[in-house]
Amino acid sequence: MAGVFLCLYVNALFASNTAYKGVVKDDSGNLLEFANVTLMAVQDSVLIDGTVTDMMGKFTVIGNGTPVFLRITAMGFEDKTISNPTLDLGDITLSPASYTLGEVVVKGSRPMAKVKGDGVQVAIAGTYLANTGTALEVLGKMPFVTTSGADIEVLGKGSPLVYINGRQVRDMSELDQLASSQIKSVDVVTNPGARYASTVNSVIRITTLAPVGEGVSFNDRTTVGYKHYAYLFEQVNLNWRKNGLDLFGMLNYENYRERPGFSNSTIQYLRSGIVQQDSHGQDFARYPVYQGKVGLNYTLPAHTLGFYYDFSYKPSAISGTSVADRYIDNIFTESLEGCSVSRQHNRQHLVSAYYSGQIGEWTLSANFDALWQINGKNNMDTEFSTVNPVREFTTVNNVGNRLLAGNLTAAFPIRKGDLKFGAEVTGIHRTDRYSGDAEYITDSDIKINETTTALFAETQQSFGSLSASVGLRWEYTDSRYWQSGQLSDDQSRKYHNLAPSASVSVPIGNVNTRFSYTRKISRPAFGQLSSAVKYIDRYSYESGNPNLKPVYRDYISASASWKDIVVELEYYSTKNYFMWQTSEYPGDDNITLLTMVNMPRFNTYGAYINYSPTFFGCWHPSVMAGIDAQDFKIIHNGNFLGLDRPLGIFRFDNAVHLPGDIWLNVDLSARTSGNGDNCYVKSYWQCNVGLYKSFANDRWSIKLQLNDVFDTWRQCITLYDAISRIYTNKIYDTRDLSLTIRCNLNSARSRYKGRGAGNTDKSRF
Repeated sequence: MAGVFLCLYVNALFASNTAYKGVVKDDSGNLLEFANVTLMAVQDSVLIDGTVTDMMGKFTVIGNGTPVFLRITAMGFEDKTISNPTLDLGDITLSPASYTLGEVVVKGSRPMAKVKGDGVQVAIAGTYLANTGTALEVLGKMPFVTTSGADIEVLGKGSPLVYINGRQVRDMSELDQLASSQIKSVDVVTNPGARYASTVNSVIRITTLAPVGEGVSFNDRTTVGYKHYAYLFEQVNLNWRKNGLDLFGMLNYENYRERPGFSNSTIQYLRSGIVQQDSHGQDFARYPVYQGKVGLNYTLPAHTLGFYYDFSYKPSAISGTSVADRYIDNIFTESLEGCSVSRQHNRQHLVSAYYSGQIGEWTLSANFDALWQINGKNNMDTEFSTVNPVREFTTVNNVGNRLLAGNLTAAFPIRKGDLKFGAEVTGIHRTDRYSGDAEYITDSDIKINETTTALFAETQQSFGSLSASVGLRWEYTDSRYWQSGQLSDDQSRKYHNLAPSASVSVPIGNVNTRFSYTRKISRPAFGQLSSAVKYIDRYSYESGNPNLKPVYRDYISASASWKDIVVELEYYSTKNYFMWQTSEYPGDDNITLLTMVNMPRFNTYGAYINYSPTFFGCWHPSVMAGIDAQDFKIIHNGNFLGLDRPLGIFRFDNAVHLPGDIWLNVDLSARTSGNGDNCYVKSYWQCNVGLYKSFANDRWSIKLQLNDVFDTWRQCITLYDAISRIYTNKIYDTRDLSLTIRCNLNSARSRYKGRGAGNTDKSRF
C-alpha cells in the first residue's frame, strides 16, 4: 500500500497542472495510433507538452494553467487545431488529407514486431498475417509463441491468459471463431505487471478492428475434418445493434473423436527388487461440446456496461484397453490386461457482468463473475492377471465448484503517465467426493473453502524517450480444508504474498530495449491438494498433497527490437516447484504411490530471437529460434542426476501470395532433444500446409488445412523421480485435414468489454 500513498502524494504535487485528454479516430471510426498531439501557449505558440496517441487512440497532455490550444497531426490526415480545449475532449475525428498527385507509386514496409510497453506488439491489419485464417493460427506465428492444437505456449512462461479487447478468453473456440482479418494487433506480454494476478506468467492481448454496421449481423463458421475419424465444428454468432444497445448470442457445437495410443516402459527400484513393467494400449474417445451464450452491452458517451450468461455441456465417453508384462529382477512374473470405460458429464454456468466509464479524469472499471461447475465421472474397470484373481470395480468421482469474484480498477493521469490501482476478491467453494465398490479402493469426501483478497497499484511514467513502470500486488488467501466433514487445521492454509514488478524501456540508437523484473506465484490446482488415494491399477495408486506450498518464480528479462528482429533474454529462479514423485505404498513393498511434492530451488535460462523480413514481395518468411537451459538436479536411485541438457526450439513460417489473391502457408517447426523439469524429451518436427481465400470483402472465406503432413509429430519422454524411470511414447492422430468455411453478413462483433474476475482461480478448477 505504500506505493499507492506515494503515488497519491506525487499526484498532489502536480495538482496545479491541467490534464487534457481525448481519443483520436479517422472518419470511419477507426482508432489512430501514433498521431502527434502538441499543446501550445496561446500567447506565443511555445510548446508546453506533447505526446503521441497509444494503440487505443488515447492521449493525455499536461498544461500549466495558461491559455492553450491543441494541434493534432497524423500522416495521411489533415491537421486539426482545437482552440480553448476542454479537459475531456472525447472523440476527435481527423479527415483524410487531399493530395493532387501524378502517377506516383509509393512503396514501403514497417517492422512486423516491436518491443513496446510490457511486451512485444505485432501488427496484423494490413499485413499478410491478416490472411492467415483464424486468431489461433495467428497466435501460432507470434514471436516467442508456439501452438499445438488448441494449446498455446509462451516460451519460458507456459500457457498464457488470452484477452480479446480486454475480455478474457475462457474457451479456445473463440480463437477459432475470430477471423484473422478482424484483428488489428497482438501483444505478447512476457512480464505481466501488478494489475494481473500473481499467478499469471504471460498474457496475450488481441485487439480487433473497430466494429462497423448496425442492425442484425450473422457470423457462421463450419469446419469439417478428418483425423482417422471425421469431425464437425459448427458455431453461429448473432448480433443486433442499434445506437448504444448491443444484443448478442452464440451457439457452438463440436463433435470430435480421437484414438490416442501409448507404449510405456517403467523401471522401479523397490525394496522387493527392481521391477520392470512394459505396457501398451489405446483409447477411443468422443468429446461432444454443446455451448450457448447470450448477453447485452449498453454504451453511453462516457459509460459502458453489460453482462452475459454462458452455458456449456461437455459429456465424454472413453474406452480403452492395455496390456502389460511385469518383471522382477529380470524374471518374468506376471502378465496384466485391462479394460476400462469412462463417462464424464461436465456442466458449467457462468454469469459475467462489467462496467467501464470515465468520470472527470478518472477511468473506472469493474467486473463480477459467478461460476458453477458440476463434473461427474464414472469409471468401470476390469483387470485380468495370469497369477491373480480378476478384479472388476466401479469408481465414482463427483466434483462441484462454485466461484464468486469481483474486481475494481481505477486510473487517473499523473504528470507524463498514469496511476492504476484496484482490488479483487475471489471466493471458492469446492466439493470432491470419490468412492468405489471394492475393498482396495479408499473413499474420500473433501471440501475446500477459499477466499483470496488482492490489492494492487502500478504507475507508468515517461521521461523523454525513457519510460518506466513499477507496480506492487498484495494477495491474502485463507483456505479451509475439510476431510469427511472434519476441519483439518494441518491442511488448512493462510498465505500472504507480495508480487513486485518493474520495467524500463529506452531506445538505444535505432534499437528499442526493455528491462524487466517480476515475481510470480503459482498455487496448486485443487485436484493436486486432494488427499484422496485413487486407484490406478493393482500395483499403483495416486494421491494429491494437501501440504503443497506455492511455487515462487523471480523473472529477470531483457528485450530488444531492431528493424525486423526481436530478441529476448531471460533468467528465472524457481522455488517449491510441483513434481510427481513415486514412493512405496505404506505396508506393501510391491505397490507404489504417486504423489505431488515440492522440489528445491533451481534456475532456468532462455534466449529467443524472431526475424520477420518484409522486403521479399509476395514471399513473407518468418524465422524463430530459441534455447532453454536449466540447472535442475534430482535424487534418482540414491544418486544425484543432473537434468541440464538444453532444449532448442525452431520455427520457419512461410506465407506466399499466389495469383487470384490466394494465400499459401507452409510452416515448419521442430524441437531438439533435451531436459525440461524432470524429463528428457526426444526431438520431433512437423510441417503444416494451408490455402486461404476470401471473397466479397471478407464476407466469405475458405481455408483448406493439412497439419503434420509427414506424420512426424511424436511425444517420446523419459521421466525420472526418486525411485522410478518411465519411458513413454504417446501416439496421436496429428495428421489432420480440415476445411473451414466462414460467412460474415453485416459483421458487427460484440462490444462486450468486461475483463472478468477470478480468472486465474477458474483455471485451477
